[in-house]
Amino acid sequence: MRIATARRIGYRPKPRPLWASREAFFTDAGLFLLGAAGVSSANIVGALPGCEVLLLPALPVLVLARGKRAFDRRYLWFYILTGAWLLGTLISDAYNGIGAFNRAKGIARVVFFILDFMALAILINNKTRRIVIFALSFATVMLIGSFQFRGDFLEQWKFGVAEGVAVLALLVSSYFYVRRRYWTCFLISMILAGLNLRYGFRSQLLVQLVAAVLVLPLFDEARSWRNGSRVGQNRLKVLVLLVLAGGAAYAANAAIKYASRIGLFDESTSAKFEGQASGDYGVLVGGRPETLVAIQAIRDSPIIGHGSFPYGQKYVQLKQDIQYEHGYSDSDEPIEEEYPVIPTHSHLTMAWVEGGILGGICWIYIFALTLRSVLHLNSLRPSLAPLYCYFLVGFLWDILYSPFGSLNRIWGAYFILLSYFILKTSEEQALQVRQARAKHISIGRNLRPRRIAVS
Repeated sequence: MRIATARRIGYRPKPRPLWASREAFFTDAGLFLLGAAGVSSANIVGALPGCEVLLLPALPVLVLARGKRAFDRRYLWFYILTGAWLLGTLISDAYNGIGAFNRAKGIARVVFFILDFMALAILINNKTRRIVIFALSFATVMLIGSFQFRGDFLEQWKFGVAEGVAVLALLVSSYFYVRRRYWTCFLISMILAGLNLRYGFRSQLLVQLVAAVLVLPLFDEARSWRNGSRVGQNRLKVLVLLVLAGGAAYAANAAIKYASRIGLFDESTSAKFEGQASGDYGVLVGGRPETLVAIQAIRDSPIIGHGSFPYGQKYVQLKQDIQYEHGYSDSDEPIEEEYPVIPTHSHLTMAWVEGGILGGICWIYIFALTLRSVLHLNSLRPSLAPLYCYFLVGFLWDILYSPFGSLNRIWGAYFILLSYFILKTSEEQALQVRQARAKHISIGRNLRPRRIAVS
């Protein structure tokens, strides 16, 4: 029998406001504008994105008003290690005699990364709504930025449309994820992966496949908690997830080779992929010969590094030699460049090559932090898990294979904050479950019949 709640005739409940206060509204609006300002840039110390131009006057106000949020104890190691990276950059620049302009750019890159993190920590404040708002600003920047490639849809897809569409589609996927329609979520990710395959965007194909597999609810967490076997299962779960991620990467590599063989791409794209597929490391790594060059540069100066934007004709030649030796190029003659900087094309190797071992340690920590948060997502299952997993798997790829600078600074800071947020939520959930189990055990003991001694 239904139980009705008495309500005065003619009375209508007031709709719940979207924002609790004017401050909340202006904070949300400011956060979106900060992210969306990345569509423009100013040439100050190199190309400074619009979001960091806005940040310069806004950050002192934010720190004075809500600075405590930026200095949460959880973020201590991030500040220590990025500070160490900055120190390593200063030492390396001085030791290698780097010029004033390049030195300023190298220092600014690390400093703005720290300032971006502080600003986002204050504005987002561990609120899911604001995580979504900044994600929408990310999509806005990518979609608007892609307009500069109008007339060449393959380039437009690769430089903006793919990521912008993915964010919007995965927000829709999150709606189904909350309702446990997991196969619908998986289908959306497969459609996105198929589009990236069709338009030859291999890194996004890999990211979509890996994220789709890792976000599936593979383990029964409720049973694990009931049986008290969670601790014993953790290592097995991590191993299973890593094997599945490796399988998804292999599938992405095989899909690109197959699509190239059946003529899915145009002639130039097919020729590029077929040439890379014939190399020793496959098509996914074939487009990243800089990694092997950067490793050699790190071996040459592992502690001090080479300084900010170091000139390195030797390493440019080495890059071409590696491509030639491993079957990725038909010639060992390098392309002539006006100022050949040591090739890195990676957050991690760039920091280590330019800032020495302290830069490398910083990004190893960030990589491990992000990987932990991805592995926790499968157990935690937050409402936005499809979007979170896509962002963080993409960030792991960027740490290994994408250059660090410009908008990647503020987006990297955002992904690191997202990782901290996921780990914090996971710890809080684990604490609640432990308390519930302890309470259940305590009640069980109290209800257990007691023996009465008979004299």
